[in-house]
Amino acid sequence: MKKKFVIAPDSFKGSLNCGEAAAAMERGLCRAFPGSEIVSLPVADGGEGTMDVIASILPGKKIKRTVSGPLLRPVEAVYFLGSDGTAVVELAQASGITLVEREKLNPFCTSTLGTGELLRDALDRGAKKIILTLGGSATNDGGSGIARALGIRCRKENGKEVEPGCGGLGEAADLDISGIHPGLASTPIEIACDVSNPLCGPEGASAIFGPQKGAALEDIPRLDDLLQAYGTLLEQKSGRKLMDLPGTGAAGGAAMPLLAFGKAKIVSGIDTVLRLIGFEKALENADAVLTGEGKIDGQTCFGKAIAGILSYTAPRRIPTLGFAGMLEEGYEALYDRGMTACFAICPGPVKLENAMKNAGIYLERAVYNAARLMGKS
Repeated sequence: MKKKFVIAPDSFKGSLNCGEAAAAMERGLCRAFPGSEIVSLPVADGGEGTMDVIASILPGKKIKRTVSGPLLRPVEAVYFLGSDGTAVVELAQASGITLVEREKLNPFCTSTLGTGELLRDALDRGAKKIILTLGGSATNDGGSGIARALGIRCRKENGKEVEPGCGGLGEAADLDISGIHPGLASTPIEIACDVSNPLCGPEGASAIFGPQKGAALEDIPRLDDLLQAYGTLLEQKSGRKLMDLPGTGAAGGAAMPLLAFGKAKIVSGIDTVLRLIGFEKALENADAVLTGEGKIDGQTCFGKAIAGILSYTAPRRIPTLGFAGMLEEGYEALYDRGMTACFAICPGPVKLENAMKNAGIYLERAVYNAARLMGKS
């Protein structure tokens, strides 16, 4: 009987995007099981690449705009507008860490203004629903840039607007919402992320993610205080309790003004993607599912693509194989979640540059060898 496989990898960061990883897996499976039915569904967990995954499945068009980058210099950014009116905006397109030279990263200065400009454009075009993905940000501004683009003015005691970025929030005295975009309150916004951190505190945005955005250890208490003050202002103005909600610490608090004044909610990035691409239906009569990403470790259980996939395959008792460039401490926890087996794809000790360059070859070989354990074609 012809076997059916579902391939659903995330990206192998620095070497393969999710589509390239899926193609390598498919080549390996075809060698082991020629003529088998293979359903290829590359995935993303709400970080970079999520928009492309959704755009590859749903009808619609990509819209290119010139917007403000993290340091307010113009950048070209793209978002997706589906035929059904659903817009997918990827924060990394306008406010991503890859848009800033490493030596210029500064969480006191970087702003989400450009992401807000993309959201405003989508609302102006009549988007009926917006999915905002938060991965890969360079920012720690509490979403104050997004707020500004959507007509929310953060003012000093003298009535002037505060400077962009987290650093300006120290002078925030009031929020003027008289010019807020009319579509914000009526358009559903799903904020897709893969972390559950609150806005502030030892597990908050500044403490956990600040260092990768250029914060020195001595900067973290100040950054945290600034977000605390801004978050308090948002809560007071909106009448909503927000700062302790899981996920508000993602992307430096970028979701905060949307949660305060919009029809927004935080959702699992991978669950959103799997729903949109029809993953559940693809599992019908599947003999096995193959997934993977650059690294599998103890954190993979929490909000990552593989964890989301296992939430579908484990209840259905579908054998699931995970492939990664590296298996690190704690990966065995996935076995308690329903993973059948995990495989590191590197054939032996290799230089990092060679491992990155040959990742597609290594992944194809690993899948071929693992697939042979499932019997003859």
